[in-house]
Amino acid sequence: MCLLHRDAEGTGLSPRPNIIFILADDLGWNGVGCQGNKDVSTPNIDRLAAQGMRFTHAYAEPQCSPTRAALLSGQWGARTGVHKVLNENEPAFAPLVPAPGSELPPQTGDLAMRLRNAGYATGISGKWHVANNPFAARLKNRPGYFDAYGFDYVGDCRTKKGVEPDKSVNAITDDMLDFIEQNRNHPFFAYVAHFSPHAPLEAPKALVDQYVAKGFKKSSTPKGWFKEIPTADYYAMIEHLDESVGRVLAKLDGLGLADNTVVIFTSDNGGMNRVADMSPKRMAKGAPYDGGVSVPLVVRWPGHVPAGTTCAIPTHTVDWYPTFAAIAGGTIPTGHKLDGESILPLLTRSGTLKPRALYWHVPTYTVNYGRTPCSFMIKDGWKLIHYFGDFLDATGQTPPDKNIPFGKLVVGSRTELYNLDADPCETHDLAAAQPERVKELQTALEAWWKDTGAQFPTKNPAYDESKWWQTEPEDQSKTAKNAEE
Repeated sequence: MCLLHRDAEGTGLSPRPNIIFILADDLGWNGVGCQGNKDVSTPNIDRLAAQGMRFTHAYAEPQCSPTRAALLSGQWGARTGVHKVLNENEPAFAPLVPAPGSELPPQTGDLAMRLRNAGYATGISGKWHVANNPFAARLKNRPGYFDAYGFDYVGDCRTKKGVEPDKSVNAITDDMLDFIEQNRNHPFFAYVAHFSPHAPLEAPKALVDQYVAKGFKKSSTPKGWFKEIPTADYYAMIEHLDESVGRVLAKLDGLGLADNTVVIFTSDNGGMNRVADMSPKRMAKGAPYDGGVSVPLVVRWPGHVPAGTTCAIPTHTVDWYPTFAAIAGGTIPTGHKLDGESILPLLTRSGTLKPRALYWHVPTYTVNYGRTPCSFMIKDGWKLIHYFGDFLDATGQTPPDKNIPFGKLVVGSRTELYNLDADPCETHDLAAAQPERVKELQTALEAWWKDTGAQFPTKNPAYDESKWWQTEPEDQSKTAKNAEE
């Protein structure tokens, strides 16, 4: 039976659209052609943008677990407790003891349940990373999650028998093409959660060779700092990811589903500083600056999203839960507070969003990416960053440094203020010059902390400046591994 709902303009009945959400891993805002990258080939993602809408101010969380939790819950990490990468070790001798993170509870990450209740089949293949157990075992018959699933995050998918060395791009795509084929006759939600282009770098040799021939260097090691970025491997991974997008689009065309399917392509955070340059935006993955949280976002929905358009209104990953519920005609359960807003009016150009602030809470250390515990927010083009008890001062320093490439540790809280409209590179801290604006935004941030029940770091009695970035010795190898995941 074909499920029907009122179309976006309210003019009649139309088939309820399929939804395909394609999430790249560590693909920065400038990683694809439609975002201005002239060195990498991404014709399929560029075609999506030409046939739909490209968002110029799309935001995610600074790292992967919080973004995935925000997608599935529609809530800020401060509310869910998923404000850090699962199992990521913290420096044992830092000035602060970070606030503990948590897994995403099934009853909170219930996006799939909302869509199932609206008549959708729901499927995922790829990176899960909101809970510590393999989702194939954890999610089966559990409310709130998915009907079908393929590879999972726990366990190294690259070593599974029969999987070619491409970060499972082809295997994940095969999973979802099968899912689409099996559910072609009724609405479906397909969550295509890629591992690429996250390090370690892994792509088909033929594509790597093509970029080497163009003059890009091939990385000699999957970890550490590369002398030249981006590398041939990195661009090959992005092009291979684009080929996957092309396969999905071809499947929709072949089944006659393209006109009734919403396709979203985006990323979980900024690009990794070891392999990508987010310039002119400041810093990269893990950081509170825009290089860490700006992501590409394109949406195609023929007949509803005008082709070849752009939108400059800021959006965040938390917006997808209410947006998908609006598209699917789903209901939000009583007691499930949504922090996001439906961006359906933006997609259809039928309206706009009310003025709002976007918030982030990251009360943990990611020293490999240059962040100490902080919260930050964006409102009306202004960004406030509040460091809870320490920060890194890179004044006069050119990274990378062999240990900490982001500057000298300075103990003490710090508040920074940037005008993103006038200074998108976040080079001029205006906090001292505009104390009233700082006070206004800080008051809003503190109210948000209270509303979300945010947890905070505390002073560390074991703080040792000489080795503050270190974890306990037995955790060193695990820390390095988690940093790459």
